[in-house]
Amino acid sequence: MSFSNNRLGMFIRNGRLDLNLTQEQLAEKLNCNLSYLGNIERGKNTPSLKMFCKIIQTLNLSSDEFIYPRHHSGNDPSLQLIQLVSQCTPREQQILLENARTLLENRDKKL
Repeated sequence: MSFSNNRLGMFIRNGRLDLNLTQEQLAEKLNCNLSYLGNIERGKNTPSLKMFCKIIQTLNLSSDEFIYPRHHSGNDPSLQLIQLVSQCTPREQQILLENARTLLENRDKKL
């Protein structure tokens, strides 16, 4: 698969919209110019590697998801869990971890 600024822009735009962020809010979080971000989303500009990393970290995206899109289905429960967990507080993540351990420990036991 070849690299496409348009595909990258859509990837970033969809990630931003998934978090209900405006371009203005994301530009502020990234400490970058609003028109620069808008041009990235429209496929007119290509972010530097440093900015790409900052964007995907801020949006809780996976670079693998962009590079290997066929391997990452939006319906994959594992990816959905990762996306949701990354939005939780550390305390909420600890609660989820304890629940997952309890689930695994008791999955083979008859109720």
